[in-house]
Amino acid sequence: MPFQDEDEVTTTTDPTPAPNRAEKLLRRIFLEDWSLKLLSLAIAVVLWLLVTGQNEPVTAHVNVQLNFIRPQSLEISNDPPRTVDVMLTGSRNKLDDLTSLDLVATVDISDQRAGERVLRLTDKAQISLPQGIKVDGFQPSAIPIRLEEIVERQVTVEPKLEGKPADGFEIYAVRPSKGSVAVRGPASRVNALQKVTTESIWLAGRKESFTASNLAIDVPDPKVDLLEPVINVDIEIGERRIEKNLSGVAVSMAEGGKVQPATTAVTLEGVPSLLDTLKAEDIKIVLDSVGQTLTPRLELPAALKGKIILKTVHASKFVPVR
Repeated sequence: MPFQDEDEVTTTTDPTPAPNRAEKLLRRIFLEDWSLKLLSLAIAVVLWLLVTGQNEPVTAHVNVQLNFIRPQSLEISNDPPRTVDVMLTGSRNKLDDLTSLDLVATVDISDQRAGERVLRLTDKAQISLPQGIKVDGFQPSAIPIRLEEIVERQVTVEPKLEGKPADGFEIYAVRPSKGSVAVRGPASRVNALQKVTTESIWLAGRKESFTASNLAIDVPDPKVDLLEPVINVDIEIGERRIEKNLSGVAVSMAEGGKVQPATTAVTLEGVPSLLDTLKAEDIKIVLDSVGQTLTPRLELPAALKGKIILKTVHASKFVPVR
């Protein structure tokens, strides 16, 4: 009987069983492309941390505009702050999304009466903020205001002239279309206003009369409103006037009666071209009787009326001759 060598004997092992479905699934999840899966996990963790951090409440200081709702018959006459500092708490994302339209605080004082008031902003200021943002405080926490009755009155208008007319010319008259304009505002501010001025009227080099139309009126107090914002101003410009003395000018009563003295010396004002040729016999002083008073009046040739002015009558007293 033949014998086999011990070394030549082959041992047989059981074949490795094929992985089942669950094992394949676990192998695919944990072993295949493990580096990409690890990177994805790291990114997910970072994103989670970022989102969690953005939702954590933070505190921010913002500048908020104040909008006052006042009684119709009253006005704020002092100058309260237009903005205040507000401390807000909320998520970083929501705070970053706030716009200027969100940052307005409405202060309702429509229930207040005239007088000095101190407003606690925590009680009076209302801000419409997105959900999740709250107000923690105001700086300043309170503001003083003074409420006054609204009044209207007429204030004198003063035209504002700039520059000078051309050489040899001067301003004869400045006539605004309105001597005064209506203004409205808090009583103390309106009553303190003495006058208002127009915008500048430039006269440099002018030789003739002109009208400055639709001039804006400047009110220095921002609390006072103009009800008539524009006017017209007539500027009369002519040849520079001089004075001339004439003696021996005849004097008479308006009714034709005689007076003593019968002549007098006068001082006249007018342009050189007219005064240079004027003589005493060309004019006359007429006395108008008003009660016991005699008022002198200059009588001129028709061509000179309104162009020459009587400045002075040198006689101290006139006596009618009976």
